Amino acid sequence: MSDKTVMDAKTFFKTYFDRLIRISGYSFADLMPTNINNLQLRDNGYSNEIKQAERVIHCVAKAINDSKSEPRKPYKAILTGVYLKNELNWEVRNEIGYSNTRYYVLKKQALEEFAERFNYYAVQEGISSLIELS
Repeated sequence: MSDKTVMDAKTFFKTYFDRLIRISGYSFADLMPTNINNLQLRDNGYSNEIKQAERVIHCVAKAINDSKSEPRKPYKAILTGVYLKNELNWEVRNEIGYSNTRYYVLKKQALEEFAERFNYYAVQEGISSLIELS
C-alpha cells in the first residue's frame, strides 16, 4: 500500500482484510474485543509492509471494539460475528434476533460506523495517508 487507497468498508473486508491479517502475523482471535488489550505493535525490526499491515489491523480491532453494542444497534456483534468469527450472515442474524431485512439494514449501518471509527484511528496511528474507508 504505497498510494492512498479509498474504498468502502465492505470492499475492504472482502478484498484486503484476510491478506492484511496474514501479513501482520495476527489472527482473527487476536482482534476479538476481549483480546484487544493484548495487541502490541512490534518494534522497528520488521519490514514496512508488516508494520503498515499491523497498524491497519490495529485500527480495525479498535474500530470494531468501539462500535455500538446496544439492543437496537448491535453493530459490534455483527462486525465481530461476520468478520472476526467468520460466521455466515444468517448465523449472526439469528444470534442477534432480527429479521433478514432488518439485519441487512443494521449490517450496512455497522459498516458505516466502522468506517468512521477506522478513519479516526487511522489518523491517530499515522496511516491515514495509506487508506481511507468510505
